[in-house]
Amino acid sequence: MAERTEAESQYPSRTKDARGIPVTLLDPYALNVLRRHDVIPPDTLASIADEVGFGLPKWQHRGYIACVLAFSACIVFLIIWKIVRRSGVDALEYVLWPTNLAVFALGAVKFWQSARRARGKHVCAIMLKHLRCPRCGYDIRGLPTDPKDGATVCPECGCAWILDGSPNAKDDDHG
Repeated sequence: MAERTEAESQYPSRTKDARGIPVTLLDPYALNVLRRHDVIPPDTLASIADEVGFGLPKWQHRGYIACVLAFSACIVFLIIWKIVRRSGVDALEYVLWPTNLAVFALGAVKFWQSARRARGKHVCAIMLKHLRCPRCGYDIRGLPTDPKDGATVCPECGCAWILDGSPNAKDDDHG
């Protein structure tokens, strides 16, 4: 069982609850688009989905655009280099093409992971702001907190969350 927990915590789309257990979050935006209102009432789900939004924060949009522009600039440079040289394949091409593709692939993977991690934290914070369990959507309003750690435990899925109004609330406990 410990091996499964370690493997689950490596996925960037997941977050940890207040007790450090990795959990998979609901996606309120997708639930709203797919009209799946069985978990959360439609009005509440629509307001949560509006706050969450479709995708990435502005800084990540800019980072994505910068990566695409840098990759495009490298491709253009290599094409111009080939036209200017007008000779057969030289050693520079053997080095630059694979290097360019490898750097782009690694950058894209890292960017994707950080974007999913940031979006997960954003979704978790908004769901807790609306007093909904980020794991299952259950209404956790008015539930008692555990005296040991100050976490509110969802009776539906068993995940523990630190709510902003609780005495032990910290900014870093949501993600």
